[in-house]
Amino acid sequence: MRTISFFAVAFVMIGCSKPEPINQTHTGRIETGDSVLQTDNSLYDAYPFKAAEGMTITATMTSTEFDTYLHLIDAQGNQIAQNDDDATMGAGPNGGQTNSKIVFTAPTTGDYQIYANAFQAGQTGAYTLTITTTAAAQ
Repeated sequence: MRTISFFAVAFVMIGCSKPEPINQTHTGRIETGDSVLQTDNSLYDAYPFKAAEGMTITATMTSTEFDTYLHLIDAQGNQIAQNDDDATMGAGPNGGQTNSKIVFTAPTTGDYQIYANAFQAGQTGAYTLTITTTAAAQ
């Protein structure tokens, strides 16, 4: 019985810990067979992560092959931020501003996802996605 009690306490303590900051870089491909957004039938890859309340979430996506689009999704599946073309991200295909960036403060501690998305249905190609979270200033 003590063992069970110990594990219950350990589980509660682990469950209450705040997520550590992350710095992740992913290289991927938007391609046929990926998930499809119901709103416009564009393709996307999902990247889950955890963030603590007050952390700054920064996501950047670049591609030389298609027009990128980023979505930040909360634990309930709601889009809480999005970006199509960010002028600070440099030129994409054909010299246009087609790379994306989101900077957002996490409203709650929990699970989030970034959808690495193509702007239009049918667009495919390679991309680089970077996701970072940084602790709130004390």
